[in-house]
Amino acid sequence: MKKKYLLFAVVFSINTVIAVAQSDFDLTQKWFNETLYNPAAAGNNFSTGVFLHTRQQWIGVSGAPSTHAGTVDTYVEDLRSGFGLTFAADRLGSVSSYSTRLAYAFYIPVGEQAVLSLGLSGGVLSRNRRMSGGGSEDLNDPSLIYGNVSDYSPDFDFGFEFKGPFKLGASIRHLAAQQPKYNLPKHSINVWSYFSSRFNLSETLSLEPLISVLYNESSYRAEVGTLFYFFKTENRNTYSDRFWLGALYRTGNSFALLAGVNLTPKIRLGYSFDYATGDLSSIAKGGSHELFLSFYLNRIFYKDETCPAYRGYRK
Repeated sequence: MKKKYLLFAVVFSINTVIAVAQSDFDLTQKWFNETLYNPAAAGNNFSTGVFLHTRQQWIGVSGAPSTHAGTVDTYVEDLRSGFGLTFAADRLGSVSSYSTRLAYAFYIPVGEQAVLSLGLSGGVLSRNRRMSGGGSEDLNDPSLIYGNVSDYSPDFDFGFEFKGPFKLGASIRHLAAQQPKYNLPKHSINVWSYFSSRFNLSETLSLEPLISVLYNESSYRAEVGTLFYFFKTENRNTYSDRFWLGALYRTGNSFALLAGVNLTPKIRLGYSFDYATGDLSSIAKGGSHELFLSFYLNRIFYKDETCPAYRGYRK
């Protein structure tokens, strides 16, 4: 009985929070697809790629978040530009959010082996609240008064990314954030910054430390972790490491284990398991599960060559 009351309290808290403001969905494996959060990363693999994510959070908790997201992006060497399309469907309790954006990134060479990109994306963000039928209604609850409602608004993001010996980027999301109608949650402005770099430990092993900070109007969260890549090849940017393992920790939220495999040089599959800490750890014992799949329609392999962005610059 005590567990039931605790579960009710958690779900009630979730719906109370989202009635005021809603943050971005949070994917553990965003490190393999920064374009979802930063338009400046569109085309940063110098290829045409498709990335798909699905996540079910807090298994065992009623109304827990679920997310489905993906991107399609490409790099055009002659234009030194990246183009991308992102989509996401995120559900939390009775509220669902859907977004579609077009992203553009312009690449500025920094020497022959590094590049700085500036990106902008624009699209539409919709928020929906669906109330289940049956049961008594509390007419003092504004969300019940309006029943099933939807709201649409423009959505814009801006960001930059430096890619060379290390990767450093930041983005500002929901620049056109506004209070929606019908007591729906507002997507507040989010700022995401990140850093990663890869180091060779041996001929077959390398590691990549990861650091990110997410800030919005109501919260702040840091994330630190490390990925280990095994049996790497000599080709630069081929993603032909055989597999990887890693761990991440989010301050005041959870820690995660990651694993993945490159099925071919063009197809890779990843999985992560998140375990909640704090109050949720006693009821969300099933943790959170996330799958990631990417494949490339073409690849620009390069070794001992200049960065593709620089090659485009020299033409």
